[in-house]
Amino acid sequence: MSHLHLVTAATPQRSQDERLKDHRRILQNYFDTFIIRGLSPNTIDGACGFIRRWFEKIRVSEATGDRQVFIWEVMNLGEGRELIKEFLMTLSAVEDDNQVCLRPQTARTYAGHLERLFISTLKFPFIEGLQPISSKYGPIENPFTGVEYPIHSRDILRSERFFLTPEQILELLIFLREVYPGLTHQNLTAARLYAIVVLITETGMRCVEVMNLDALGDERDIFYNKERIQTRHGKGYNSSGPQTRSMTLTRPAEITLMEYERDVRPQFKNHLTEPALFLTQKGKRLSYLTLRDCFTLMIEHARKHGVDLPANLTIHDLRASFATNYIEANPDQFWELMELLGHVSPSSTRLYIRSKGKNRWLSMKEARGRRPGRTGFGQMVYNT
Repeated sequence: MSHLHLVTAATPQRSQDERLKDHRRILQNYFDTFIIRGLSPNTIDGACGFIRRWFEKIRVSEATGDRQVFIWEVMNLGEGRELIKEFLMTLSAVEDDNQVCLRPQTARTYAGHLERLFISTLKFPFIEGLQPISSKYGPIENPFTGVEYPIHSRDILRSERFFLTPEQILELLIFLREVYPGLTHQNLTAARLYAIVVLITETGMRCVEVMNLDALGDERDIFYNKERIQTRHGKGYNSSGPQTRSMTLTRPAEITLMEYERDVRPQFKNHLTEPALFLTQKGKRLSYLTLRDCFTLMIEHARKHGVDLPANLTIHDLRASFATNYIEANPDQFWELMELLGHVSPSSTRLYIRSKGKNRWLSMKEARGRRPGRTGFGQMVYNT
């Protein structure tokens, strides 16, 4: 981060140690709300670390030397508002190739961390106990007042997000099941990845939801007798924490998971004690980074083998594929799709539906047409 800003301040009436302690107490009051709201440790660490660094980066000049800026010095409509505007301009800076350094959604995430801090501090303006900030350091305001955010990610379509047609998904699954294990000699991890790809393309689950599925004990999430699967790690509403939701376990997903639990999972270490459905070779719960790397490597091999795939395809694009293919097959069931994806806002669901032209239905029909020179396969190969 390069938003260094030198400000000249009057001689302080209170010691720097006292002011720094008060500043940290105010921030901690806000950070404590993260735990109450049930945010994940990674989310808490990321937000807290960014906010602390942001204040430390802005330097204030005093007779005793430079120091970091304090929150009450930023929370005003004068210099504080100018600091925010300068910060947003820094996030929107362009590099030598005339490309913006950060994506709009990334810039908005950073700005959102700060504005939520200021809004919360205005709502609960205390240093310690019931001692108000204004009684010690003067009135405070939200410095974001009248400052325009970077464009919201919902206002644009990410060019990096793609979808796979049903034919492309089938072709990828055939490669992953029948060809990829022979190329890498990693039958176990290839079978695990195959089950995950089937599950996401059949249910639209998030990667974090898939990784946190349990196969053992009272917390088991798969119910074959009811043809249902549940996730207890969906996104909450307004940062309310993980939410449980249940969805239909389709026949292809059911066949695949039953085969995986019967033949594949028992070959991983700790399969009788570790509840996670998807395990690493060390017998621990599969992490997102490991899953992402496995998927990326598989996609590279698939392209070399001639599988027709969009450029820059990520595992999260499988969720967009589910959404697009679902609405194509069921154009009158947008609200059902919204529920299947675990969204609370229609605008979130719309982000996952891809199209190629003005007439979405015609373009989708064209996209799903058979490709010249390709040999057609049967409808399903999940259980071959």
